[in-house]
Amino acid sequence: MNDRPELNRILIIDDDARTLKMLKRRLENEGYEVRTARRGTEGLEIFADWHPSLVLVDVNMPGMSGLDVLAEIKGRHMEIPVILITAYGSEQVAVDAVKRGANDYVNKPFNSKEICQVIQENLARSRVLITRMRLLEELKDFSYNLRTKVDQLEKDKSELEQHKNELVKAINAKSKLFSDLEDANIFLRELSIRDSLTELYNHLYFQERLSEEFHRSYRYDSELSFLMVDIDDFKRVNDLYGHQKGNEVLVGLARVLIDSIRGVDIAARYGGEEFAIILPQIDILSARVLAERLRIKVENTLFPGPDNNHISRYSQS
Repeated sequence: MNDRPELNRILIIDDDARTLKMLKRRLENEGYEVRTARRGTEGLEIFADWHPSLVLVDVNMPGMSGLDVLAEIKGRHMEIPVILITAYGSEQVAVDAVKRGANDYVNKPFNSKEICQVIQENLARSRVLITRMRLLEELKDFSYNLRTKVDQLEKDKSELEQHKNELVKAINAKSKLFSDLEDANIFLRELSIRDSLTELYNHLYFQERLSEEFHRSYRYDSELSFLMVDIDDFKRVNDLYGHQKGNEVLVGLARVLIDSIRGVDIAARYGGEEFAIILPQIDILSARVLAERLRIKVENTLFPGPDNNHISRYSQS
């Protein structure tokens, strides 16, 4: 049986029948093939037999929770995107789950356009990962065939020239495979270290770089500073205008940060509305000056309002 996912199959696991019905209808209208389950165990059975390309799962369910389902799927199929469904007040649970392997999360009540966009982005990453796996399989087969030919040459020196020509043809035929694999690895590396919304570095890469810069600073006795940036009252923005408008504010703030720091500085989305900046070769006094300059710049930056006519300002701390 083919265990590769179909790229248009989506499995939804949620104990709320109304949520299942609404999501199923919306995604089928977008052209996806959808199956649903109201229990985690039932969802895993469908997953094993049906091989979906993406899974939407509610965090809070009786019996087997969404986090348990996440662990089961990622333990066997890291390439399959898993998006968590959370209610208001559960955002921190979802953020923690993302650090443990979840690809993304969405909040109830849903914004149909937002959830479709999240699904499309995660399916795009999944396609790249599946392509990489296919290329690796082809490369493995090619390497095996190449080794077989080399062994044959060692056994029969009289056929050396003939097999040499065959190897040259095979290597030339596979040159594009190596090039595609290299491009896929570069693209995957960039995806793995970037936050999909703001395009800043993500939390995991930030932790890696912070450790590197800390050890470099200790070794060479150089200055190192670190800024944490948080948007004041950001929950009120989401509550009043919706998560789509909140996302636009996050993207706008990210652009302000990038425009305000040096090329050697590292700006990352730490989680939710929190951002972090690593400042190599910067002492504490200079870091305070930069932090104040950022605060003033954000307060003076105009962000689109809810009706695209009014302009709103936000502050940071």
